[in-house]
Amino acid sequence: MSYSACFNTASINLGCAASAGGLKEIYVVAGSITGTPATTIDGSISGLTGTGDIYTFELQKQTSNMVETFQISLENGTTYFEQAVTAVFNKMDQEKRNQLKLLSRNRQIVLFARDNNDTFWYLGSDFSGGFLSAGTGETGTAFGDRNGYSVTITTYSTEPANTLYTPNNELSDVVSGLTINS
Repeated sequence: MSYSACFNTASINLGCAASAGGLKEIYVVAGSITGTPATTIDGSISGLTGTGDIYTFELQKQTSNMVETFQISLENGTTYFEQAVTAVFNKMDQEKRNQLKLLSRNRQIVLFARDNNDTFWYLGSDFSGGFLSAGTGETGTAFGDRNGYSVTITTYSTEPANTLYTPNNELSDVVSGLTINS
């Protein structure tokens, strides 16, 4: 049996050391993405349409991240990908509490994560979206400790998370029909 459809099609080169870790912002969709995404030749998403709103969640530097885990079972012949976005919000207050409470009840979260390299990642497009899988609110103990919230949003997909083609480094380069709220 031939697995030629699974053969690599290009090399992965080392490249320059010009990358930074962490996330800048996440954008949570309160509505729906409709239709099939338009893509570029390399598979990046160049167009998404939908209805509703997108809410921006700004993140403090060096506090938040996205982890993608390849879930592969040779025994079962299955492969899927799990994405976990951990977002940290400093200072506990009623407004953040209310938004995080709503997020915790949503079972179909679709979001975009913008990393510190200005790459946008599209998450929650498969399996009816993601969910808030963990969260804490903590006051800290010492004066210099964090007072705030930490939440984890988990999504699953049949393919690794896809990037958005954003020539102007803005989500609005790709998304139409949804209102982006800062």
